[in-house]
Amino acid sequence: MVQKFKGGNAVFTQPTTPIKCGGAPQKIMYLADDHWAKTGVKKDTNVIFATPGSVIFGVPDFAKTLTKVLQRKNIHFKPFYAISKIDVVNKEVHFTNSKPDENNCVVNEGNGLSERTEGDSAYVLPFDLLHLAPPQSAPDFIKNSPLSNGTPGGWIDVDINTLQHNKYPNVFAVGDAAALPTAKTGAAIRKQAPVVAGNVVAMLNSNKITDAQYEGYSSCPLVTGYGKMVLAEFKYNNVRDSDPFLSKFVDTTKENYSMWILKKFGLPYLYWNRMMKGKM
Repeated sequence: MVQKFKGGNAVFTQPTTPIKCGGAPQKIMYLADDHWAKTGVKKDTNVIFATPGSVIFGVPDFAKTLTKVLQRKNIHFKPFYAISKIDVVNKEVHFTNSKPDENNCVVNEGNGLSERTEGDSAYVLPFDLLHLAPPQSAPDFIKNSPLSNGTPGGWIDVDINTLQHNKYPNVFAVGDAAALPTAKTGAAIRKQAPVVAGNVVAMLNSNKITDAQYEGYSSCPLVTGYGKMVLAEFKYNNVRDSDPFLSKFVDTTKENYSMWILKKFGLPYLYWNRMMKGKM
């Protein structure tokens, strides 16, 4: 679709539910924008990013850089836009205002997007290309079990630091199905796994868990263009948690070619040869 796109409104959306990587909708948008700039399509294109959130990224240090990326690429940023319906026939995407009291002027007349309002808190955007992530949840066998936290997502109800189930002490959860307020990434699981493994062994040996704590670490490699990447690392409450060793050599809050090399070559190697083999 990106290669066949000939211009118009290219709408990229952030879902209201957790996804594998919170920055994924941005990555494809930045790369598509670069491709359209190289092929001459950009001049006939409105790139739009609609998110139910208030900012482009939750961690302030990384949000500053990504805001500059939006400005450099002339991307229309639409905060508090929660997708509600897609009209395929008329090629329109509908949004509701996720926080009406803080977002009274999001529709900019004359911005060339042909956007319109419906009532006091709904917006309609015509699209020529639409990118979205569907709502995600735990698998049904978990969602419909006593392990679920009872939310629409049906995630496993665990303590966010020990990863022990809040009702069944002999149950632990790691990974995407756990009810943890952080990004569901491989980097997060890498930090969760040692805590769970240690606690499971301790429970088997002494019927009590260790003092090990998972602090919500996750990372989101944000590719902002060909040869450019921001390595966003953070923990609970959107606190920056960049690797101290790596930070000695490079400012990971900025766009870097070295971080793009890490993403293209380093991370795949670490995933297949270290993480999947339990070596890190």
